[in-house]
Amino acid sequence: MATRWGIIGTSNISHDFVVAINTLQQTEHLVTAVASRNITRSQEFAKQFEIPRAYNSYLCMANDTEVDVVYVGTLNEHHYSVSRLMLENGKNVLCEEPFCKNAKEVNELIELARSKKLFLMEAMWMFFTPAFITLKEKIDQGIIGEPLQIISSFGTPMPESLIHQRNSGGSILELAVFSVYMSQFLFGPEKPQIYGTCGQLTESGFDKDASVILKYSNGRISTFFSHFKVKLSNEAIVFGTKGSIKLHNPFWSAIQMTINGEHINIDVPHTNKATRYRNSVQLIHEIQEVRKCLLQGLNESSIIPWSLSIENAVLLENIRKELGVNI
Repeated sequence: MATRWGIIGTSNISHDFVVAINTLQQTEHLVTAVASRNITRSQEFAKQFEIPRAYNSYLCMANDTEVDVVYVGTLNEHHYSVSRLMLENGKNVLCEEPFCKNAKEVNELIELARSKKLFLMEAMWMFFTPAFITLKEKIDQGIIGEPLQIISSFGTPMPESLIHQRNSGGSILELAVFSVYMSQFLFGPEKPQIYGTCGQLTESGFDKDASVILKYSNGRISTFFSHFKVKLSNEAIVFGTKGSIKLHNPFWSAIQMTINGEHINIDVPHTNKATRYRNSVQLIHEIQEVRKCLLQGLNESSIIPWSLSIENAVLLENIRKELGVNI
């Protein structure tokens, strides 16, 4: 029986999520409904992807008995409230990253999912991509020796007017979240020392850019940069005592990597439909993980367990506090 998906939000990432689902077998994955606060956008989205039902109410989605799991692709500031509504009404949830605005909200969602025995996962799709899996395997095999340094960046120019309108948490939550997750996945689990932060804040107290150094045990350092004003290299490099591994731009969905000087290309699933984000058809890997977990009766994924989401939410919150962000 197919896993029946409901899509909440008609954002660019929601668009690409459905494009990815539609590359998979309909006997395994089927989008049955979409919800947006704007009925016109919801209906247009449904028409574009031939989705049977379009709602202008999130509650209607929560009450739809023909939806097994919902994908929350709304603006970041709505992740908590929408996910909570779905869980309260018995829906399994895959919520786009960052999970919530702070650790308290993440904890509340996890406890709710636990009490209702529902599946809940943060959609950190980077972890499921072939490039990231290869990165972890090569490090574990000792190909680059002992990993000691990570340098990564995510910067994308944005008009000043849009920067000041944002209420989603700033560049750390929206961009650097990938760097933080990579750092904790490779160097954790431990609470690193926030060795240094600097950046510019908007008048409303959100970060336009950030430079951060995290210090781990045994001399391991992760340095990363996020920026709403300039395009950065958007690469990630892990340096070890015997070599290095680079995930090429964009590192969170890389299809090219360099391992000790050897360039590697990675095949991605084919789709005739244009995507809004580069290489985002690789969202299929997290989609397949959700189905696997549901079929096994699991409430959380072993790849992105609840403990990792809490750990990273706390770290993201502490980094933002160090920078002076309005939490």
